[in-house]
Amino acid sequence: MVIATAGTAGRSDASTTNRMLPDTRVRIIGIEGIVPSLSLTVRSPKRIPGPTSVPPARPPKGTTVSIQPDDLATARDPLENTHVDVLIVGAGPIGLETAAELQRRGIKTLNLDRGPIGSQVVDFPPGVRWFSGSERISIAGVPLETTTQEKATREDYLSYLRMVVGLFRLPVRTFESVESVTPADDPAGFTVETRTRSGLSRRIQARRIVMAIGGTARHRRLEIPGEDLPHVRHEVGEPHWGHGRRVLVVGGRNSAADSAIRLWRAGAKVTISYRGPEVHPRIKYWLRPELASCVRSGLIEAKFGTVPTEITAHGAVLKHIERGDREEVLADDILMQIGYEADGSLFEAIGCRMDGEAMAVVHDEETMETSVPGIHVAGTAVAGTQGRFEVYIENSHIHAIRIAAAMSGESPPATPVLPELPES
Repeated sequence: MVIATAGTAGRSDASTTNRMLPDTRVRIIGIEGIVPSLSLTVRSPKRIPGPTSVPPARPPKGTTVSIQPDDLATARDPLENTHVDVLIVGAGPIGLETAAELQRRGIKTLNLDRGPIGSQVVDFPPGVRWFSGSERISIAGVPLETTTQEKATREDYLSYLRMVVGLFRLPVRTFESVESVTPADDPAGFTVETRTRSGLSRRIQARRIVMAIGGTARHRRLEIPGEDLPHVRHEVGEPHWGHGRRVLVVGGRNSAADSAIRLWRAGAKVTISYRGPEVHPRIKYWLRPELASCVRSGLIEAKFGTVPTEITAHGAVLKHIERGDREEVLADDILMQIGYEADGSLFEAIGCRMDGEAMAVVHDEETMETSVPGIHVAGTAVAGTQGRFEVYIENSHIHAIRIAAAMSGESPPATPVLPELPES
């Protein structure tokens, strides 16, 4: 064998390649009456290869070692300053679809999200199925297929979104929030200051901005005493936590109905409080009969026509809307699922006009441009806080195409007519 070692490069050195190891005598002590003691000899291999190099000698004690600046790894953030044609705030389905449409037209984009890709979908309970069919929530012309040919689950859709990002090689930065947006001299457009979750400050120069931040930024509140107590929650998450506990679910739409059933199946004693006189008629058509059956059979206790007026350490006080009287419901946990509100603070800070109680964003229907030139809006963010949802993924795909057409000088596309389906 020819090896290279310090001072012996290119020659064979028996002292390093032919070292011998002694045999080893091993005695294993047994357990009296159960396992006998054993003695054995471990035979060593005839030879072991020597080292291929000798570590460098340490400098003498007291020696000063000089390190040049070029030898140090830089701590500078490589993303501290970024220049793009279009910054898309939001990495949900419509934000990603907008990026794909723009990149198809040669326009450089960057998606920025204060959470992960599809952050609103991440908050869904594990395994929950979409209300809409897969063909209605697929984006950028990429089919969404499931192994069972059924409606996609939360996990199906998150995997799909990741696949779309990889397929189009979309630049996406997650867990990075927008701190400020300032108009800059043309052609720079806007200077956007951001901050990462680890605290890094960054700057992005963008000619145009698309706001695709969604309409469910925060949970709707009742503003009643006790709403901030630690046993009050807004997302069911993994329902395992409810086993053996008394849970009051407040709400009567899809989320509340689904959570009530999941928690009951996980072993919780569930009571549901809803201001309506019965299970809401427009909840998912596969949930409504199941919830109604659980209520009729007493598996889930329903307090229809009630609203909470106070939350205590023992449970909640419910007011009967018609009668006006109150009753206390004992509960270990309170799950508030009464909807969401949009966060319009960034639109307001930029100077975009907002309209109505919902604070919907005023915009041009053909270009999706807001009242501030160069700022566009896409997805459910256009509608602000929705009582009854009228803007959702399946009727927002056109927003991405309108924005891409406007920025590339194309004629605005026609508004598509969606077929009426049971989930509409």
